[in-house]
Formats: sequence, structure tokens, C-alpha cells
Amino acid sequence: MSGKRPQTATDFELLYARFRLPVYRLIRGMVLDPRTAEELAQEAFQRAYATRQKFRGEVSPGAWLHGVAVTVAISHLRRRRVARLFGGRQRPPPAPESGEDPRQGAVEKALSALSPGLRAVVLLSLYAHLPTEEVAWILGTSTQTVTSRLHAATEVMTAALASSHHLEAG
Repeated sequence: MSGKRPQTATDFELLYARFRLPVYRLIRGMVLDPRTAEELAQEAFQRAYATRQKFRGEVSPGAWLHGVAVTVAISHLRRRRVARLFGGRQRPPPAPESGEDPRQGAVEKALSALSPGLRAVVLLSLYAHLPTEEVAWILGTSTQTVTSRLHAATEVMTAALASSHHLEAG
């Protein structure tokens, strides 16, 4: 099914089964909230199913689904930012789960230091392991821009991780 458009409901069910967890994890990394990520992952698959005829096979179906997921996550983050600007109610941040790996908290803190666009580059490149060309297609930019954004993001994250480690040690 690599590179071809999902033609039938069965094709889409296979995509869902294969990419449900990676799409959830990508969105989780974008929004940094497991409950919201679950809702947005469902929204991403609904949107992908509704627009599957528009997929032309320019990239792999997985990259296409990741692109839909990034779009849904960034739209959510923009709506949340606008709501904050105008005093809208916000869901309280999730309580840390017991037994959570402390490194995960540090990574999430470092991710939160990034803009949504830089966060998407990091998650697509380093977590989803997509080729630079597919990341560029998803984000509608050039491969050179992806490379420079990845470099900028790693600098910001490195500084955030160092600061977090320094605060914990002190």
C-alpha cells in the first residue's frame, strides 16, 4: 500500500491500524497533553478519511497521515493561543502520571520551549524518522528550511535541557 491512495474503507482501516499509535504520539508531542492528543488523533483520522481522495501519492501514506496530524495539532494550538489572548477558559494542565520517567518531563519541557513549527520539525524528523524530503512536503517548505529549522530547534532544546538539568542539580 506504500505510496498509493487508500481507495477503500479496508485500505483506510489498514492505515489506521498501522499508524494509530505513531499519529497519536506525534500529536502528543505537539500538544503535550495526552487527553487532548487522543481527541486530536481521532480528529486527524476523521479528516484524513474525509479528504482521502485529495491524496495524490506524492509521499508515502504514512507521511500524508503525519501531515494531516500536524495540521490538526497546529490548528488546535492556534485556537488555544487565541482563546488565551481573549481570556477563554483553558483545560488545566494534566497531572504528572505516577511512575513517569523524569527524562520524559525534561524532554516535554524542552519541546514546550519550541514554537509549534519547530516542534513539528523535531517530531517528524527525529521521532517519526521521516526523510527530510517528506518533512518538507508535510510542512510545505524546502529541505534546506527543514535542515535549518532542525538545527535551530536542537539548539533551543539543548539549552532548555541544560537549564532543566542545572535547576534539578542546584
